[in-house]
Amino acid sequence: MADANDANPITRALEQALTQGGLADEREGFGEAEARRAASFVAEAAAVREQHDAVVAIARIERRDTRSGGRRVRAAIVNDDMPFLVDSVANCLAVGGIVIQRLLHPVVGVERDEAGRLVRILPADSPGARRESIIYLELEQVTARQRERLEDELRETLAHVRVAVRDWSKMQDALAADAERVTDEEGSALLRWFLDRNLTQTGHQMCYRDGSGAAALGICALDNAEPLLAPSTIAAAFDWFEEGGRAPLIVKSNRASRVHRTSLIDLVIVPIREGKNIAALSIHAGMWTSVALATAPDRVPMLRSVLASLMEKHHFDPSGHAGKTLFHALTVLPHDVAIGFDRVTLERLVLTFMSLADRPRPKLVLAAAPLDRHLYAFIWLPRDDVSTARRIAIQDMLARAAHAPLLSWSIALEEGGLALLRITLDLREGGQVPDEAQLDAELRHMVRGWVPGVEAALAEHVGGERAVDLTDSFAEGFRNGGARRARRTARAALS
Repeated sequence: MADANDANPITRALEQALTQGGLADEREGFGEAEARRAASFVAEAAAVREQHDAVVAIARIERRDTRSGGRRVRAAIVNDDMPFLVDSVANCLAVGGIVIQRLLHPVVGVERDEAGRLVRILPADSPGARRESIIYLELEQVTARQRERLEDELRETLAHVRVAVRDWSKMQDALAADAERVTDEEGSALLRWFLDRNLTQTGHQMCYRDGSGAAALGICALDNAEPLLAPSTIAAAFDWFEEGGRAPLIVKSNRASRVHRTSLIDLVIVPIREGKNIAALSIHAGMWTSVALATAPDRVPMLRSVLASLMEKHHFDPSGHAGKTLFHALTVLPHDVAIGFDRVTLERLVLTFMSLADRPRPKLVLAAAPLDRHLYAFIWLPRDDVSTARRIAIQDMLARAAHAPLLSWSIALEEGGLALLRITLDLREGGQVPDEAQLDAELRHMVRGWVPGVEAALAEHVGGERAVDLTDSFAEGFRNGGARRARRTARAALS
């Protein structure tokens, strides 16, 4: 008896689509039987779909094995073909701690009847065919509770992607209008630079001083959309511009993006003036593209003016050691964060970076973001001292000192032997900027090296000569206690 799938042209076409074009790793262990079952599952999920709606189907994979304990599931997502689908879905799963075992993403042409029923699969390049994206996933170690939340999370992510893509041209028009509105030459140039595919726009809205909004686009137009900024921050932004603050104002939202990347959403704020008054704020939401983040600072408006002014102020030769080090510092410091700092703060960061390039050592610098919403801590560490335990210890130290919760962290490794850890804290609910010098000293004690640290701490209690003897006798007993040393300072070892 022939397999029923062999007589079903839709399932056969989907099986062929799933097995062609995927990466070799994704096809491993995906033989004919597995492909046939996957195609049947996708065919059932795709059987009916209203235009512009997304279909999300999740089912348990019945095959049991010792690795997954029988908790593996498969998912099918059928949607209009559009940008950002795969990366947004993958990031949604990663945020939930869900491991993707297999991901296949064919794009097919379809014919559907007026009720949305799938009639047949066409070649994707067929004239006039509707192009639909099919994402087939196999997921490992998904608990029952995760499965309950997963479908809702995926649907919300797909809704964010859909409105961001739908309103893209209107958001571009709004940004172009603001580029004409900004009178600062470099600020206007930055907005035009963003328009040249350097900012992935996901939302836009007009905000008024009373907290009301209008002209919402993208993620700002979703039903029950979370506000991009709290009312107190909107009021502070009005004050910023009324007190002569530069435009555009660039800050980070506390919300993480669901579109493309899960980084904190970048907000670009432009004042709408009526005479001498600020009538409204035009707020653009999105994120710097990866190309923009990697662009040389002399090609990024506003950053290039910082580069030129620092070269002139400090009489650096652009072709000399200092000039090249300055250029490198502005290249490595994250553009999306650095561009929001005032000139004094950014100069301090850059000069610190230059000093560390010549004389590597542990160092901590604090920098408050505009409107005092976020506190950024830049921590340089020897690469060999970087570990999860060390990072958590530093985060805890900063959170206690600032009375502020952690928002995000990132790390970059330099070839010169240093790693740059960036920690972002939320100052909005009673947070404060702590004593930088004290925290810098604590950092040095934390990473100065176990044996020298123990000796220095002992010297404060028993004198230098006795400290040397005790250190020689006992400090090396911690040689194999790396995890313990990451959790405790050398001073704590005295107890």
